[in-house]
Amino acid sequence: MADYALCLPSTATMAEFKQVKKLLKNMPENKHKLIKVVENAVLDPRIRALQKKGRFEHFSAFKDFTHLIEAATICFYRENYHSSYMTLFPVIEGVILRWSGYNGGGDKPESEKIRKFFSKSHTRQPCPGNPLFHEVFSKACDKVINEHFYKPSKRGAAHANFNRHLAAHLLNNSQFATKENCIRLFLLIDIMTELFLYETYCDDPRFNLSEKEIELEYKVYQIIREKNVLSLTPEKILLGSG
Repeated sequence: MADYALCLPSTATMAEFKQVKKLLKNMPENKHKLIKVVENAVLDPRIRALQKKGRFEHFSAFKDFTHLIEAATICFYRENYHSSYMTLFPVIEGVILRWSGYNGGGDKPESEKIRKFFSKSHTRQPCPGNPLFHEVFSKACDKVINEHFYKPSKRGAAHANFNRHLAAHLLNNSQFATKENCIRLFLLIDIMTELFLYETYCDDPRFNLSEKEIELEYKVYQIIREKNVLSLTPEKILLGSG
């Protein structure tokens, strides 16, 4: 899946796992079906509410970006994929910088160090929690970042233009702020929370949340998504999304 800047998140069900296994037998013909499975596992309103209330608000490397992720989520449900992508893509580097201990003072880590961040996870934590899953997700994250998201432009195009340099520098007219690439960004940041959990042994409130604690976000996300499907929104009129 990483060849397509994807992987299966920890929130996926066994049914989704079996579906992905079947789809991978006929690629790239099934690539759009594959990302649809990932969307169901990652962008379900309940999952987004759980991630916000159970991880982003609590994990030190992520909590500064909770409102940005929230804004990107709302834009996604409104089918404003341009704004969702442009809001969310800087969060990836921001999380890595805070995770590595950079707080804005002194020289920022070089891009090469950022690119190798997940391949060097053993130097931060040689005994991570859930080592099997840590290995799987760290390899997937490393490949998605190095072969797609942070791939240097001189080495060719990333799959589906899923590359931060296009968004940061607008190098050409390639379409990158698409629905599928927004899904890839949400997936990537969710995988990063999983690795942060394994490496730091921090508390994971996500599995202890009550329905009341996620009720507000869950209902709002559902309302936005359902209303947008039925309405002729500004995004549909002016941006041609949906």
